[in-house]
Amino acid sequence: MTDNIQPHDIETRPELLAEIIELSETSEDLSLLASRSAADIANVLESVTVPIRLAIIETIPVSQYWSVLNLLQYETARHIHASLSAERANERLACISESDVIAFADFLPSEFVDEFLLTQSSETAAHIQQALSYSDDKVGRYAEPCFLMANAKNSVGRIRNELLKRIDSPVKVIIVRDMTGIVGTVDPNTLLLQDDTTKLKHLAVASPLLEDTHDLDEISKQVSIDGSQVWFPVLTSGKVMGVLSMTTIALSLRELGLQAVVQESGKSEEDLFTPLKVAARLRGLWLVINLLTAFVASAVIGIFEGVVEQVVALAILMPVVASMGGIAGSQTLAVAIRGIALNHLHQSNLKMLVQKELKIAAMNGLVMGSVIGAIVYAVFGSIGLGLIIGCAIAVNSLAAALSGTLIPFTLKKFNIDPAVAGSVVLTTVTDVVGFLVFLSLGAVFLV
Repeated sequence: MTDNIQPHDIETRPELLAEIIELSETSEDLSLLASRSAADIANVLESVTVPIRLAIIETIPVSQYWSVLNLLQYETARHIHASLSAERANERLACISESDVIAFADFLPSEFVDEFLLTQSSETAAHIQQALSYSDDKVGRYAEPCFLMANAKNSVGRIRNELLKRIDSPVKVIIVRDMTGIVGTVDPNTLLLQDDTTKLKHLAVASPLLEDTHDLDEISKQVSIDGSQVWFPVLTSGKVMGVLSMTTIALSLRELGLQAVVQESGKSEEDLFTPLKVAARLRGLWLVINLLTAFVASAVIGIFEGVVEQVVALAILMPVVASMGGIAGSQTLAVAIRGIALNHLHQSNLKMLVQKELKIAAMNGLVMGSVIGAIVYAVFGSIGLGLIIGCAIAVNSLAAALSGTLIPFTLKKFNIDPAVAGSVVLTTVTDVVGFLVFLSLGAVFLV
């Protein structure tokens, strides 16, 4: 379900991304992607805007569509599929596999899923229905019926014959049991190197037994990632219902990793258990810097001391302006840091992200500014004060979006951890801009 990602592929992705963006801006052919791996295409899709995403989807072979979607963040895959026209969506649904239906059932049309089940064999339909009875974070959702139960006393020759009978139903793992229960598993490929008389009990490798109702992130702690096993038995009420692949576990861990803002570079200033003295020194440095920047914001307020004295309402409302800018900026900052951590944000697509965040800030800033302005007018009875705070919030939202996008990227260039330092710089920008705009307008129109 996944492509093998080689180091060379990872190194060339920023260049590939820049090339795709350049081609899309000049309306040139994107057919060069047709020869790229699903992993490369998925990486580009995560890093571009919706119009370019759709252009890429139009370019890649229909048969590759679901392989690419399996490598995307779930929400990205859902958004891309929802953006397709009915005709394009139907073309791709015609190539969907059983495992893809299970993986993406939550955003596939329910009518299609029902019709798909009708075209499958009774065994396959039963398996899909059973899988869909679990939520998408449970082991049972992804258990596959591609296993063979065998007695520990069975010989290799007998099992080989049994595998030949199941040539149309591939067996990924042989689950070995005896009178006491499951003793381990055997990779079918192992049988190729053994004599016919060898007993399975001599080949069985002890395996963790997974429960169907466990969360995927829970069972990731039970399995070994040393490569010795790639399939694990899944039990329901003590009986084997299927097997779970290491690939599925890895994808689950990847999805969990995407939900956390993790510094992609190994040069993060602080890890989870950095020694106390070191962590205190690192954080203390930025606290001191934050203190200095707070004095900068206070200095801006001091410039308008006379204005604040004459219009007390300005002093009351200043925290509102700063708070709204800080919240808007922190949202943008989180998006940018996440993009850097996942290797989705580069110099080539930074402009697109800035434009997107500015548009969002403009919309939210105008809406929130209007709402807060109306509230201020209702409380203080001043149209001018309502308009001033509305304009200040709108402008500060734009400043927050711009700085929230550029600050982590700039800090990254200077090998400074954006997760630690980004909020300090951002707070300074939103406080200074917010106070400056709000008090300047107050000085001009209210005094």
